[in-house]
Amino acid sequence: MDTHTEEPLQDIDAKIYPILAVLFPDELHFFRSFAIPVEMAANVAVITEGQYIQYLYLIKSGVLQVNKRHNDSIFEIGSITPGEVFGEASILYNAPAGADVRTVEPCELYQIPIEQVRDTLNTSERFMRSITQLAERRSAAGALAVNPIFSTLPQAVREVILYNAQFLSLKAGKVLFHEGDADTRFMYLILGGEAEISMQHPQNPNKKIIFARLTSGDEIGEISVITQKPHAATVTATTPLRLIMISNESVQAWRERYSDFGHALYACVQHKLNHSLNSLRDINNDSKGAIIDK
Repeated sequence: MDTHTEEPLQDIDAKIYPILAVLFPDELHFFRSFAIPVEMAANVAVITEGQYIQYLYLIKSGVLQVNKRHNDSIFEIGSITPGEVFGEASILYNAPAGADVRTVEPCELYQIPIEQVRDTLNTSERFMRSITQLAERRSAAGALAVNPIFSTLPQAVREVILYNAQFLSLKAGKVLFHEGDADTRFMYLILGGEAEISMQHPQNPNKKIIFARLTSGDEIGEISVITQKPHAATVTATTPLRLIMISNESVQAWRERYSDFGHALYACVQHKLNHSLNSLRDINNDSKGAIIDK
């Protein structure tokens, strides 16, 4: 049951919630005045992946589990405990939640309404920076955990990736790279949003062949990293897109050092090349049929 108190909640402070340490006293008082205490039983969904959330959550007690869907499978990507917050990425990017959050045991939470969180983000550069760093790190950790290539790396290596991460954002309609581009310094991992993979139609330059639509946890650019050839397709953001950039040099080093990573990388490349070849064969067969019909 949700309850609300008119007295500011004094246990919402920087000692318990370190991310609030960047707030000035009046900003912290503002947060406290709108906080709604909530008690939840075990095994209850607080956030469902894909939904637009209405609150930033602060954990007072209990443990919650984070699960993410990818390619028809569900992955447990982490847990969150007292003193942490969650729901920040959906609020920050005005996007659907990227994972499920469910109570493992009875929990006490504080809910901060989304309007008040955004007011503080808009007026506090320090809070915006802290929330952005948290959201980016969590999104990247989740994508690395569900991706079939990078999930094979030891946890310590994935932590290094997060530490050295470069992030990139594209607006809907923007192109990450074009077919034939020779810059293969990076491969990419999608943190949020969707992208379209396409190639110019071999017989009609005004048309394109769409090979795939990718989403959170999917990799981009690995074929050129392996072949050292220009990109064979164009990647376009179909929604606002957030990515992590991973250097070619690092990928090559991990491929040589970790056999499981190398095998997974080659399997992914082979699968995508086969998929592309079959798509082109379908186009060719359709064209031949059209000529015969004439």
